Amino acid sequence: MGPPLPLLRDRHSHVSLYAALDGCPDLCGLTKRQASRLLRALPPDRLSTVTGWSSASLSFTRRELAALPPALLLNASLHGVLLTRAAEELLEPSAPELVANHRDADWCERHAVELLALYARAAPLTPEKLERFMRRLQVSGVGWAEDLLVTDESALRVIRASPWSGCVPACWAAPEAFRSFSPEARAWTTGFKLFADGALALRTAALSEPYLGGGSGLLLRTDEELALELAALSEWGKPLAIHAIGGKALNQVLKALERCRREGAAFPLVRIEHAQFIGETQARRARELGVVLSMQPNFSADSRDYADRLCERLRAANNPFRMLIDRVGFRPGQDLVFGSDGMPHGAEAALEWGLSPLYPGQRLTRDELLAGYA
Repeated sequence: MGPPLPLLRDRHSHVSLYAALDGCPDLCGLTKRQASRLLRALPPDRLSTVTGWSSASLSFTRRELAALPPALLLNASLHGVLLTRAAEELLEPSAPELVANHRDADWCERHAVELLALYARAAPLTPEKLERFMRRLQVSGVGWAEDLLVTDESALRVIRASPWSGCVPACWAAPEAFRSFSPEARAWTTGFKLFADGALALRTAALSEPYLGGGSGLLLRTDEELALELAALSEWGKPLAIHAIGGKALNQVLKALERCRREGAAFPLVRIEHAQFIGETQARRARELGVVLSMQPNFSADSRDYADRLCERLRAANNPFRMLIDRVGFRPGQDLVFGSDGMPHGAEAALEWGLSPLYPGQRLTRDELLAGYA
C-alpha cells in the first residue's frame, strides 16, 4: 500500500456540460429492462434530457422509442444522441434537421459542437450545479479539471464568477463559440478546441484500418480545410487542442501542423487530445513538433469495451504508453498529460486502468500516472 494519493489534475474534462447535466436521469450501468422502466416514468408533457445511453449496450427499436415519453438520450461518450418518437414530434418545428438526422452517426459527428451546445441549452449551467459537481469531483480524488469545450458565454461566466473558478484552471472553446463571445469572454478563453475525427462509440474515430464489421471512421475536414483553419486560428495567438483518436486522424493533424510550421503559422501550445492509436512514427513527428499529448489512461478500457469493433491488433495498440515513454521519450507531466474525459470521473478508474490494463504496452507506473495527473 503506497502513500495517500494527492488530488489529481484532470487535463481533459467537460466541467460546464457535466455540471449542467447534473440531476438528469442517467442510464449508465442499467440493464435494458431497468432503462426502459426509467424512461417510461419520465414526464409525458415535456422534453427530458437523459444521460448515459450507450449505442453498444442499450439499443432501442423504433417501436420501443415510439412508446416512450419525449426524451433526448445522450450517448455516454457525448458523441451521438437518440430521440424518442414523442421528442421528434416536439422538436420538429424548432430542430427539423436534428429530427431527420439523429440516427446518422456521420451527421452527428459533423454537428458535434452544435449538439453539445443543444445539450447545454436543454439543461443550463447554474452556480448550484457547478458547486455540486466540483464537490463530487473532490470526493472522487480530483482537485482540478480543465473544461475542454465551453459551449456558450453564459456557462463561462458561471465558472468565472464561482468560488470554484480556481479549480477549473482552463476553459477551451470551439472556434464557432469563440467568435460569438464578447471581448471579455474571449480573453478568458484558454484556447481553441477542434475535432479531427469522431468516437469509437459511434465507429466514427478515423482508424488506420477497418472496424470489425466494416468502415474505418470519419475525418471531419479535408487536409486542405484543416490546414487553412489552423492557419487562420493561429492569428489569435491562443493555444490549440485537437481531438484525434484514430491513426488516420492523427496523420492528418500532424501533416497540417507540419505545414503550419513550414508556412510560419504558430501556436503558443498545441495539444492532441486522446491520441489513442498513435503509432511510433507519428509519435516521433509529434515530439519533433513540440506537441503535448493529452491522453486518458481510463480509455485503456476501450480495449475491452469495444472488442466487438476493434481487431486484436488495434485493441493492443490502444493507449501505447510504454512506446511513448520508453522508446520515443515523452515525459508524463510535461509533454504527456492525463485526463478522464469524464468517462468516468475520478481517481479510481485512472488507477485501475493505468496500473492494471489488459495489455502490457498500456501499463503506467504509479509515479508516471501521478506525474501525468499533476
